[in-house]
Amino acid sequence: MAFARSAVIFIFTMSLWGVSKGTIHWVGGFFGWTTIAVGFPIDYKFWASTNNFHVGDVVIFKYNKNFNNVVRVTHQNYKSCNATSPIAFYSSGSDTINLTRPGHYYFICSLPGRCLAGQKVTFEATLPQPPLSSSASVVQLPKPGPVSDEALAPSPDTVEPIPGSAPHLESFNFWLLSLAVVAFGVGVTGMVSFLV
Repeated sequence: MAFARSAVIFIFTMSLWGVSKGTIHWVGGFFGWTTIAVGFPIDYKFWASTNNFHVGDVVIFKYNKNFNNVVRVTHQNYKSCNATSPIAFYSSGSDTINLTRPGHYYFICSLPGRCLAGQKVTFEATLPQPPLSSSASVVQLPKPGPVSDEALAPSPDTVEPIPGSAPHLESFNFWLLSLAVVAFGVGVTGMVSFLV
């Protein structure tokens, strides 16, 4: 009974973890959110084009809050660098924005001259693609013709794994989290059965 409860807790937690897992995007990469870095302007259009944004991802703006801010605006206000009717305003110096729905996102800096100097970024968040199951693989059928028993039973030395059939290990953190959840589940169910 205790094992069954632990298994349910583990599966539920892993399903939640899988749904909430997204990519973290640091706007501007190493340079962050600014107009000039090392003597040249940052090309946020190029930065956005090198990333894929999906619902569930997180976008982080890092900047000096004394000289910058982040304003989410409409497409029209993005094009005209107008921050008078913002959708959202951020000024902490380290702003985390969760992409909760698909669509276009538009951000500018509202301080004078910053947006016109290129401190603006736009990107589109799309729904994430469902992962392929590990059972999906490409199987090549033999060419038509006579088939002998030897052809159907290759030696163990010549058998190669089918691409995509091995489990994919995303990262050490997944396994560490799994171990922690199992340990927690066993501990909780063990304490419950001990108290009962």
